[in-house]
Amino acid sequence: MAATTPPLHDRPERLGLGARLTRGLRDYGLLLRRHRVILFVTMALCLLAALLYILLSTPDYRATASVEVQDVPAGAAGSGAPTPSRTDDIETLMQTQLEVLRSRALAQEVARSLSLVGTPAFFQGMGVSRPKLAAGGQSQRQADEERTITLLRDHLEVDLPGKSRVIRIHFVSADPALSARIANGYADSLIRSDLKRGFQSGVQARRFLLGELDGARRDLERAERELAVYAARNGAPIPPGADMEGASSTNSPAAPSGSEIDSRLTQLNSLRAQALAERIAAQKRWESARAASVETLPEVLGNGAMQELMAQRAQARAELVEERQFRKDAHPEMREARARLAALDDQAQQMANRIRASLRQDYDIARRGEKQIADEIADVEKDAQAARGRSVQMGMYERSVETYRMLHDSLLQRYRDMASQAGFQAGRIQPLDRAVAPDSPFSPKVGETMLFAALGGLVLGLLLVGARHAFDDAVTSAETLAERVDLPLLGAVPVTGDNPQPSEVFAPIARSLLLASTGGLPRSILVTSAQEGEGKSLTLNALARALAALDKTVLVLDGDMRRPVQHALFRVAPGKGISEVLTGQANAADAVIATGVPGVSLLPCGAVPPNPTELLATPALDDLLASVRDRYDTILIDAPPILGLGDTPLLATRAQATLMVVEWGRNHHGGLRTAVDRLRRTGGVIIGAILTKQQGCAFDYDYHRGD
Repeated sequence: MAATTPPLHDRPERLGLGARLTRGLRDYGLLLRRHRVILFVTMALCLLAALLYILLSTPDYRATASVEVQDVPAGAAGSGAPTPSRTDDIETLMQTQLEVLRSRALAQEVARSLSLVGTPAFFQGMGVSRPKLAAGGQSQRQADEERTITLLRDHLEVDLPGKSRVIRIHFVSADPALSARIANGYADSLIRSDLKRGFQSGVQARRFLLGELDGARRDLERAERELAVYAARNGAPIPPGADMEGASSTNSPAAPSGSEIDSRLTQLNSLRAQALAERIAAQKRWESARAASVETLPEVLGNGAMQELMAQRAQARAELVEERQFRKDAHPEMREARARLAALDDQAQQMANRIRASLRQDYDIARRGEKQIADEIADVEKDAQAARGRSVQMGMYERSVETYRMLHDSLLQRYRDMASQAGFQAGRIQPLDRAVAPDSPFSPKVGETMLFAALGGLVLGLLLVGARHAFDDAVTSAETLAERVDLPLLGAVPVTGDNPQPSEVFAPIARSLLLASTGGLPRSILVTSAQEGEGKSLTLNALARALAALDKTVLVLDGDMRRPVQHALFRVAPGKGISEVLTGQANAADAVIATGVPGVSLLPCGAVPPNPTELLATPALDDLLASVRDRYDTILIDAPPILGLGDTPLLATRAQATLMVVEWGRNHHGGLRTAVDRLRRTGGVIIGAILTKQQGCAFDYDYHRGD
């Protein structure tokens, strides 16, 4: 039967967020108050341990010296004006100095400078004994040195205050004077090592510069020699300062200078222009003479001899015409006149041909002259190109000489600066504060130690309380029951043995069940436990008797079909029961038997089925409960344990209320929480719990409904 009334104790998931937070804080407060002894004992033990540590510890004294780290040492050769450093460079520099302080080499330097190796006062001040025997084949001196270096490195503390360039050097020992001495020794050794490194780096830098200077000098000499040789071979003027060695033996002819070549080229270009004009004019005259009649050539017409010859020919032709008027052609004078005219024509033709030939000759001469000038210009241009190449090569040699000379002069000046400042260069690390012997011990710190012990004890106590709360489900009171599974305690009873319990002990619990819902006594109550052996069957039997004593009619339904015991507790013979009713072999009214207790009836289990879970999952169980519900004031269902079985969740969904039976001091490993969570997830309404097998001086009848 489904529950129709709310349970006595509200389930947490039905509460609002604020109510859950308030409830959680209250539960935690109750948890801490309940386990306050664990907190107090844990804090007391931690404080006692801290006190013993303070009393048994040897006081340690810490002395502090400080140094300042600069970017560039003052007066560094060639440094010039200081340039601002990047933040990354500064941090790298400071971390490097810290690692130098922690190094083994600096510890060896401190031990040597302060003569600490093998000194009994040092080992006594450090609170350790001197090594008696050398280990690993070492001598006593080597063992003392190794032990001293280890102690120095282990007790050294260095730090950087903020983002400053100051390094604080702390040393801790049992002797205040020894602490101050070693702290100052570390500062002095760091400064000396920095100066030594600076000096060695200066020497190495000078050696390096000297080597570079020699190389630059050789390169300069080689460049000057190459320049001089090239200038001598090409007839160029040798620059001042060039090495003439190797160039004096060359007897190459002097090459024309660039200015001479340019002047000659200008002159030839002018002549080529003139020759070009003459060749074009001669070509035009010749082409005209070749295409036109000889007698019409201007050169022919303008020739004096030709003009005279043409005049004679005209006169002879006129005489021939005149004679022809008086004589016939066969006349001797006529023949003589024609012969003379023909001779004059031949002379004129020959002269015209000679004039034409002279024009062709003039054209050929002009063309050959132009070609000759062009060939000479080409030769001069080749000379000019060669001269330009020599000039470029000469410039390259000169630039090379100038570059090597500048490099040589720069290295020489740098070397002179470093040589002049050697021995006068300040270090990168400068002393700031000297360490003094401390007046009070650095450790142990009483206040801080006790505070940390108290806080540690509190945290440890809280962890212990939390661990106990997380891994221990043992219930010993109403408070622990509410804390573990958030259930109210209806009562605690000393249920022991296998016999029925006195109903008087369960009378208060029975009366509280009458108020378990708004309708009074629930019509059906499931009684179960997390594990077997917690007394659930005895508790149900006693509750049935107590309710009957309150004039209530009760039906005990033995739902533990795996191990039924109710018929044995009522001392009745088992007959047909739930198994037969659910399988249809019997009616519920016929299976109910009297127990001999007025007002209490029993519906036994009957035959033990092979698979109770499948039988309880059938709708026949609902029909069974509906058929007997109206005949009794309440039905008490004895269910098997929750863990490991699936019977109880099936029965819980049919019951109006569920009652948990919890054994006092049991369920140490989360079994109770798992059982309650499983029952709640299936929809069971748990109205409270009964604590059985209680141990102690008195029973706890504490009816807390929500606390």
